[in-house]
Amino acid sequence: MSAKILARWKPWQVLLVFGLLQCGLTSLGVYFFDYFAGSATVGFGRMGPVGGTGMFFIYMLGFLNALVVLIPVHQLGFFGAGALVYLPFFVIGLPVEYYYEVRLNPVLKGLWAVLGWCLTGPLAGLGADLAHRYLPHSLPPGWRASLTGLVLGAGSYLFTLAALAFFYTVPLSIEAGSFAGLSYFCLPWLLAHSALGGLTAGALVRTQA
Repeated sequence: MSAKILARWKPWQVLLVFGLLQCGLTSLGVYFFDYFAGSATVGFGRMGPVGGTGMFFIYMLGFLNALVVLIPVHQLGFFGAGALVYLPFFVIGLPVEYYYEVRLNPVLKGLWAVLGWCLTGPLAGLGADLAHRYLPHSLPPGWRASLTGLVLGAGSYLFTLAALAFFYTVPLSIEAGSFAGLSYFCLPWLLAHSALGGLTAGALVRTQA
């Protein structure tokens, strides 16, 4: 999908298409790691105490997430595009998070935690918006795009870690194999791949401009 094609779309169409792509990545990531993650598997359609295993996709899909979030940021150019890409994540996530972690397996501290979880995406996108706007324009375009991707990846990690630490009735797990316990290796992976995703997104938009 070239930037020339995207240029013919209305902003809301770009945001909707890439927002659904981002939401699809999130959904596949959560379901894969929560429901097919070896010892964490508790049966399809159920979610047990897996120490944040489902959030492992944050680490593994950093490149693709940065790509689908930052192409609209570069293409549309207005502040807030990164946060708005996460709108499907927010809207679809509200009933899903409520069902799985309030009704089916009540592990959240309250309904406010459902809202908080669904805001993690838009807040990470807002971080990318801030980076895209305020990083020095004297930097080469590739560096600006890469650093914007890195900020998105860092935001995804920090907001996810905060949710796991403060939204649940059980303490944050730092056991080997948990989301926090894997940070020493997976966080550098996430940041590097998010930066590469940002670089690729910026290059795709620039070469087709």
